[in-house]
Amino acid sequence: MVASAAYQLFLIITLTLSFEMGYYRKPRPRVSFLKRGLILCEGETEELYFKGLTTKEEYRRQFAAINVEIYKPKDHSPRGLVTEAKAKMKAAKKDDPYDFVWIVFDLDGHANVADTFEQALTSRPPIRIAFTAKCFEYFVLLHFVRTTKSFAKCDDIIADVKEHLPDYQKATDIFSTLIPFMTTGLANSEWSLARNQSDLDGGRRPYQFSAYSNIHELVNYLLDLIKLSKTETAVAVAK
Repeated sequence: MVASAAYQLFLIITLTLSFEMGYYRKPRPRVSFLKRGLILCEGETEELYFKGLTTKEEYRRQFAAINVEIYKPKDHSPRGLVTEAKAKMKAAKKDDPYDFVWIVFDLDGHANVADTFEQALTSRPPIRIAFTAKCFEYFVLLHFVRTTKSFAKCDDIIADVKEHLPDYQKATDIFSTLIPFMTTGLANSEWSLARNQSDLDGGRRPYQFSAYSNIHELVNYLLDLIKLSKTETAVAVAK
């Protein structure tokens, strides 16, 4: 009897210590991905920028509930982006369809840009476009100045960028560099688009401008998803 009582006391003490030390914690609820998306990029600079937005320490945790594929496909011409997007959408349609699909490219020396816009916008579901003219560096420049200056070529834009970022190079981790200027860059990109809006409403196409950016629309779309995922995650955890 004494041995039995001692054993029961041993069990009580062991279980108490186990709970206190966290060995029997209530398992956390699993929160699955709330959104699934695809972003296809024509250039490495664009790819690195959006990968930076979704994976850098400043934002990585916030994107934990959003599954976003971001890459530069083998055929990264504007038309190739649409072809890849449609193929990926078709493959994913049955089991795990995408909630959003974007392609990111610029005007700089590309053929079939007008056809790419037509194919993307008439796709079902539509493929959204984040576009710059002459090149992505115009969006980079907008982090430092407000301008709709007419640039003859991308090298001219890069020269202006280097007045603010002397060591700037394409295909580098530009997102980390631009984080301190992000609010200004998004605001100036929105301002630039607003300056072109009356012409766009009149039928002029984005690729017909010498200075154009709607990159902020994709960035803000992703940031809005973060806010939505926080709300939905809180509801899921509460349940």
